[in-house]
Amino acid sequence: MENFPWTRLAGVTMPGEAKPLADFARLRQAGPAAMRAGLGDGNFGGRYRRDDAEMLAIWQVAVAETRDIIAGQWAGD
Repeated sequence: MENFPWTRLAGVTMPGEAKPLADFARLRQAGPAAMRAGLGDGNFGGRYRRDDAEMLAIWQVAVAETRDIIAGQWAGD
């Protein structure tokens, strides 16, 4: 979901392998407790960590899009 440099926990080493993609159809049918149990570590699938440069590029796009929304017209206004 996210792995920005400022959200990482000190002293925690992330797995090197990617996690298989979660079965979203099954999760939609599960209650909250079963969903938490099914996800385990909270990763919905994919790599646990990406290069900092990739994460910072994503962050820059998110900030720019958010600024555009704030400066422009909010949905429904």
